[in-house]
Amino acid sequence: MPSISVVITTYNRAQFLQRAIQSALEAGSDLEVVVVDDCSTDNTPEVCAKRSDIRYVRLGANHGLAYARNVGIAESSSEFVAFLDDDDLRLPGSLDKQLSSMVADQRIALCYGQALIGDAHRQLPTGEIYPIECPHGDVFWELLEDNFIPMPSVLVRKSDLLDTGGFNTALPLIEDWDLWLRISERFLVAAVEEPLAIHRKASADSKQMSSDSGALCRHASRVQQMALSRTRAQTAARSKRRHVRTRFRDHAYKILMTEATNLIRDGDVKSARAKLVDAFHFRPFRAVASGRLPWLLIK
Repeated sequence: MPSISVVITTYNRAQFLQRAIQSALEAGSDLEVVVVDDCSTDNTPEVCAKRSDIRYVRLGANHGLAYARNVGIAESSSEFVAFLDDDDLRLPGSLDKQLSSMVADQRIALCYGQALIGDAHRQLPTGEIYPIECPHGDVFWELLEDNFIPMPSVLVRKSDLLDTGGFNTALPLIEDWDLWLRISERFLVAAVEEPLAIHRKASADSKQMSSDSGALCRHASRVQQMALSRTRAQTAARSKRRHVRTRFRDHAYKILMTEATNLIRDGDVKSARAKLVDAFHFRPFRAVASGRLPWLLIK
């Protein structure tokens, strides 16, 4: 039985899938790759049929990312599970580095690291790295402020993953942060403070779910509220809950206002207006003080 199962979920991205598979195979010395095809309508089945070094699972209907990942978990045969989207890449040897950290301490349920940000078209590193710092140990309250765990850098203990219920299929977005929060409520988290993966950066024309920052922030707000309503957060001081809500709203506002400013500069009034509306939702008084709101009136 391999030590690690790498679950790659895919949907209509055959042009990226081959590189994702190869990067996963080179990331560890004792692993299996499970490709879950969420009912692609392109040539993904033909691409996978040519490979004898993967396990290919095709779903009969398109169920979404969280469902497909849960199928991959169920199909995996290893003690540890890693996740890779079809347009992201693992760096060579990265999983072996993480495995040694997790084997050394049974209290650790999840290990993550940094991700190089790749451009949307060729996945080439742009020079950006996320996160800059990698908190570890009991990270629950830090993680409640912002999701600093890149999906393609994660290695998780399967028993703990199943114990926390896997991915929430009711969430169309931010399902990864929701799971990391549920895991961090109960278990320790380890970190390897070096790049472990390349994460393809979303752009307006990249057709990625993460390209709509307004929707991402709204769904993230919902995920944070779900975590704040559970036992660990509810038994903490009210001031602590208020603090993480404030930090999250400030972070979301900053992201949206930066994008709005860039769109105004580029002359994209319609998109800028949408970002300003989203920013106003998170920090209305600050949005008014910014002087950008007159752009909402421009047709």
